[in-house]
Order: sequence, then structure tokens, then C-alpha cells
Amino acid sequence: MIQNLLIKIYNKLIIGTKNKSTPSTMSLRSTIQSTLDLGFSLLCLGPLTVLFWRGTFNAITDIAFRDLPTFSSRWYPALILYLIGTTMKILVDLTKHSLRSILINKGPCLQSFSSMILVYLDAFFGVVMWVGGFNLLYVFPGLHWYGLTGVLLVASSILMVIKAFNSTGSVPLGISTDEFENVYNPHNYFGTKFENSCSYKVILDTIFSYTVVHTLVICCWWGMWELENRYILFPCEITVKDIQAWDSVIISYFLVFVVVAINNSVKEMREEDGQFSKTAAATFTAFLAFLAALNFWRGIWSLMDFYFFPSMSLWNNLLLSHVVGFLGTYVAGSSLTLTQSSEKDSNTPDFLSFQYWSKYGACGKKNHYEDLDQHSETTPLVNEV
Repeated sequence: MIQNLLIKIYNKLIIGTKNKSTPSTMSLRSTIQSTLDLGFSLLCLGPLTVLFWRGTFNAITDIAFRDLPTFSSRWYPALILYLIGTTMKILVDLTKHSLRSILINKGPCLQSFSSMILVYLDAFFGVVMWVGGFNLLYVFPGLHWYGLTGVLLVASSILMVIKAFNSTGSVPLGISTDEFENVYNPHNYFGTKFENSCSYKVILDTIFSYTVVHTLVICCWWGMWELENRYILFPCEITVKDIQAWDSVIISYFLVFVVVAINNSVKEMREEDGQFSKTAAATFTAFLAFLAALNFWRGIWSLMDFYFFPSMSLWNNLLLSHVVGFLGTYVAGSSLTLTQSSEKDSNTPDFLSFQYWSKYGACGKKNHYEDLDQHSETTPLVNEV
């Protein structure tokens, strides 16, 4: 019902203007597309992604640490979870690389089924890795402000030095659609592929991407999340008082619109502006995108703790959260958003990757009109978001 309504709106506002090529109509179409994309990410795909992670993360935590009330006693199961999650993420990515050449000429049913299985395993073991990583950090360095701040600063600094800090971003500013090329071309730091690199290079690249880069991303999220919980927005025990969740929601929405507003300006900075200015602007915007994503997750997660079938028993609630989150994103063709990966920052960073309706026309088909919108000498430059 909602999807049909959105498609009708899309057809009326976007496809209805395809035969018009004046600057004003092209600008209007671009604005409408961007607005629909951002709204869909903020109100649908983002919450569904958090819903899946909430159900999976809390269920794994309850199973692994139910009889271990103190953080100091959790180091061994946390280490096992981290190692299992990391290993499986590496194996799933290598499997994607290997299956790409096999499945590329197969039927759509086989491609869709294999993609669903691989994306689910990727998402599930991604949560396992994060549960282990978070709980290892609870053991050491602990929850003192200097430990949290130190982890955040060190991890952020290393990511900036190796040019991978943009990997800290997530929904709602970044989504991934379940196209074949997206699923079977997993990201890694050096961008190696079996088609153009030796097998051992791809393996080593994938191992480095998760054991180093992605682990640093986990450290950044843990440090900032707990700083907000315990010090910055103190007291913020988001599982106790739902009123505390709204601070993160408000911060997130504000920062999202700030990043949207400045993204094109940062992208269009030239060499004449100075390399230092370009780097500083890109780093500042990346940090805002990171804060926007983290507060979105923190706020929506807390609201779901209080308003997602609160009368339901814990395990039924977590199971329903897990299933609805995965199926919802899968039906929307964006279950790849549930997965987490890390890669090297682009030389021309773009902090907005939530294109959905601008990629697809009605009924989820590829937008065949996109080639008609290419810039030419007789058409003005339209900034695509």
C-alpha cells in the first residue's frame, strides 16, 4: 500500500516531467528525487536497518553474557564472538568474489536466492563481530572518560591517516541496493578483485580490511557511543528513560541536513582552494556524517526499545525485530545496507549515498531515463545528490 502510493507520487512528479528539459524542470526533478531518497532513508530503510541490528545484537548479547554480569568476566566469550564474526565476514566476502564469475550468467532466481543467503550471513556475522568488539572494549580500556576519549581519538586519527574515516558513516546518509554488481563486488581497502589481482592479494586485502580498518571503525563507534551515554549527554541511560532518546534523534536529523547542505560545496572544492583547506573541509564533513549516523542509530534504537511491541516478551520481541528488519530491507531491495564493510576514501569524497528512487523507476525497475539526463553543452550543470 505504502509502496504503491510512493510509486504513484514518483510517477506523477518525476516521470511526468521527463519530456520537459528546461533548466527549472530539471532542477525541480533533481530536488524531488533527492528529497524522496532522503525521506525514504530516514523514515524507512534507516529504521529497518537499526531494527535488524537491535534484535540481533541484543539477542546475541543475552545468549553470550547472560550469566556474566560484570564486564571483566566477559573477555573470553567476547573474544570468541569477535574472532568468529571477523572470520566469517572475511569468508563471506571471499565467497562473493569467487561466485561472481559463476553466477553472472545464471538466471535471476538463482542470483536472487544466493544473494539473499550471502547478504543475510554477511549481516548476521557483522553483528556478531560488533558484539564481540564492543564487549572487548568494555573489558579494556573500560568506561572511564579518558579511556573512551583515548580510543575515539586514536582510532579516528589512524583512520584519517590511512584515509578510511569515511567508513564510519552509515544510514541514513548511506544505503546500498541489492544489485548483482553491489552484492558480488564487496568493498575492501585496496580495492583488489580476483579478476585483476592475484588471489593472495585479495585474501590479504580482505583480512586487512576487517582486522584493521573495520576494527578501528568499531572502536570509533564504541568510544563516541559510550561518551554520549555516560558523559556528553549525561545521564543518558537510553534503556531506562525513553525521553533521553529524543536528544540523539534531534541531533541526528540536524546533522543530516547540515551534511546534505554542505556536501556539494565540499565536493566541488578545487586545487586552487588549497590542499589543506580541501582536506580539512572533507574531514570535518566526514566527522559530521559519522556523528549523524551514530546519533540516528542511538536514538532510533532507544525508541524501539520502548515502542516496538513493548508488551511482548523479550525474546519474541528480539526475534520479531530481527525478522522484520531483514525482510523489510530485502523486500525494499536494500538488504545490503544491513552489512558493514570498510574501504579507502575516494579522492573526491561524497558523503551522501542514499540514492534509491533516483536509481529506480516505477515498480523497482531500473530508471531507463537516466541517460537522457546527462549534462551537455546546452544544458546547465545539475548537481546530483
